[in-house]
Amino acid sequence: MGQGRSRAEHAAISARRAKLVDYRRKKIPYATFYEELGYSTVQAARKDFTRALEESIAAQHTSVEVYREEQLEELDYLAEEAHKILRARHYVVTQSGRIVEDPETGQPMVDDGPVLAAIDRLIKILDRVAKLRGLDQIKVEVMTIDAIEAAIADLNAQLAATDVEAGEAAATEAADG
Repeated sequence: MGQGRSRAEHAAISARRAKLVDYRRKKIPYATFYEELGYSTVQAARKDFTRALEESIAAQHTSVEVYREEQLEELDYLAEEAHKILRARHYVVTQSGRIVEDPETGQPMVDDGPVLAAIDRLIKILDRVAKLRGLDQIKVEVMTIDAIEAAIADLNAQLAATDVEAGEAAATEAADG
């Protein structure tokens, strides 16, 4: 179960996080509901919200990776089948089912059609494998110091706005209480 928690504890945490996420989706300030959900502080609720998002992203990533691996296994099988066709000898056959003989040698006439079709299929399979492995999407992102500083300033502004929001909610609670 992870960290020695029982099923009931995991269920309770999941239920609490579901409410937490629901409140945050509705833009309800942490200060309004942290105690209701059993958090000791606004910061504890905020930290658990971040943890819930991280776990959700990790679970989605794991699910995608499992799917990708299953697809790669299937493509590997299909590639093996195409390779069998490449290795086999294929002869030209008449509509009545008789093997056509080469008029010069008297030997069965080799049919290259199945081999060429198998090559085409392998190219499609290899293309799909490259896409699943991300080989076609290699990107390099370059950030300047100015862009990094602007991102940091933006994050600091967001944190300041969140702190003001928490302070206003606490002041409202104190005035009401």
